[in-house]
Amino acid sequence: MLRHPPRPMCPHCQSLDYEAVQLSGRGTLYSYALLHHPRHPAFDYPVVAALVDLDEGVRVVSNLVDVEPGEIRIGMPLEVTFEPTAGDGSVPVFRPARDAA
Repeated sequence: MLRHPPRPMCPHCQSLDYEAVQLSGRGTLYSYALLHHPRHPAFDYPVVAALVDLDEGVRVVSNLVDVEPGEIRIGMPLEVTFEPTAGDGSVPVFRPARDAA
């Protein structure tokens, strides 16, 4: 069973065993919100906060990028991409799937 967010133990059986699984990075938009305030210089506004249902059955919170707010539709197919952060890190964000017609 996949679970998110990651935790040190299974919430059902309290096992500390786990297996890391590589996911497809594909999903659909469950819900979103356009965030305008409070502003922080690290972000471009509006920030599109999104709930994404991954194809593997896990729902994650992320940002939606590369789409105009007026083009966003619940249920639209999405794919993961990564944006750089300070210290040579990166975070997963989602954009409209390129092969979606």
